[in-house]
Amino acid sequence: MKTIVVTIEIDVPDEATDKDITDFVDVEYGQCNSMKMDNPCRGDAVEIFSATWKKD
Repeated sequence: MKTIVVTIEIDVPDEATDKDITDFVDVEYGQCNSMKMDNPCRGDAVEIFSATWKKD
């Protein structure tokens, strides 16, 4: 098993709180926990600018 580090730069809505962002990252990228249906980061509200990875 290899370990890599993934860095993703995204824009989130201005009204997103730190908890909203944490919940979004946990669900979308960590595939764990949950997020509320009214989370402002849900759906098409975020835009990915770049994604890179490197070996750890």
